[in-house]
Amino acid sequence: MDAYIIGVGNELLRGAITNTNAVHIAQELVALGIRVRGMLNVGDEINSIVSSLNFATKIADLIIVTGGLGPTHDDLTREAVSLFLGLPLVFSEEALENISDYFSKRNRPFGPGTPKEAFIPEGGKILRNNVGVAPGFWIKDKGKDIIVLPGVPREAQDIWENIVRKSLESISDKIPSYNLRIFGAGESVVESRILDIIKGNSSDVEILIGEPLEIRLHIRGENGEEIFKKIKERLGDMVFSVDNETLAEVVVKKLIEKRLTLATAESCTGGLLAERITRIPGSSQTFRGGFIPYTKWAKKTLGIPTYLLDYGDVSLEIAESLARMAKEKFSSDIGIGITGNAGPSQGDTSKPVGYVCISVVNSSSAISRDFQLEGDRERVRFLAVQWSLDILRRSI
Repeated sequence: MDAYIIGVGNELLRGAITNTNAVHIAQELVALGIRVRGMLNVGDEINSIVSSLNFATKIADLIIVTGGLGPTHDDLTREAVSLFLGLPLVFSEEALENISDYFSKRNRPFGPGTPKEAFIPEGGKILRNNVGVAPGFWIKDKGKDIIVLPGVPREAQDIWENIVRKSLESISDKIPSYNLRIFGAGESVVESRILDIIKGNSSDVEILIGEPLEIRLHIRGENGEEIFKKIKERLGDMVFSVDNETLAEVVVKKLIEKRLTLATAESCTGGLLAERITRIPGSSQTFRGGFIPYTKWAKKTLGIPTYLLDYGDVSLEIAESLARMAKEKFSSDIGIGITGNAGPSQGDTSKPVGYVCISVVNSSSAISRDFQLEGDRERVRFLAVQWSLDILRRSI
């Protein structure tokens, strides 16, 4: 089964928002063994939506549309689908019930008249929206499945998780697929290590760029499991996940499994590592807390020796001292210290922009590494956190 994803909304074309729906849905489709043939963003204009449907249905069996289901005059997706299929829009009691429930549960007045969200193309199936007003719908026509979801990400995700995914599982081709996530190496390095495996097999192996310095491998096909095992063995501990987990998720899971506690002291990352960890449900089982000694004064206050700071506050020695202070003050098993220059200016340090020092300290050892990271301030900070997590992952 092949799929095509269409996002509707002028805000997508203007760059006002990113189409996170398309990213999430594409990942979900791949996990179901459904090939995504393309993605397209179009504005709130009925002819543009119709044209996109005409194009998508020529190359895919499953078309998923998000956006344009609201109550205003420029929400035209249902009208466009109706026009494309040559089917009238009909009133749906089930859709109206969904809309009424939303307002009654929130003790808000229902607007005058029958809202346009209660109309769908004839023959469509209502997809109940539990967290918003407008329901989605699913309609079949000439062997094609057209699924239309609201544009608000949490609403689209609610309908996807509660209805759409389960239904697609029953009709997808169920081609075996496997995933690996690798951190710390570029695309060419990863490919060079496994090129003979890829060339020697007919299975579909895709090398995908993920986050900075992260590579994802997607393997599908009848002999996919065999290739997956060969590649995983070849890449060794470069692979941090085979279940599409993030680095932070992998680390938190390992810490919990080994009953280890963690504390942090972050300078240039400003608490970003702690935020990434605490974003994960259950992280309170392992994460004790963190400091953000952002200035030299704050580092002195935390207890970093003055003689170290006399030579600057960006060094491997400072990073290790920060890690030890975090471990000691929070009585944790492991401490992580990060210091560096995220830029964009060099500031009062002699170290170049992008220079970062990281230390992971436990009861018996300390691992300290420095990096010259490339990119803007946001990218340097992000990569500093990723390298911290990766060093920790390999050490536990």
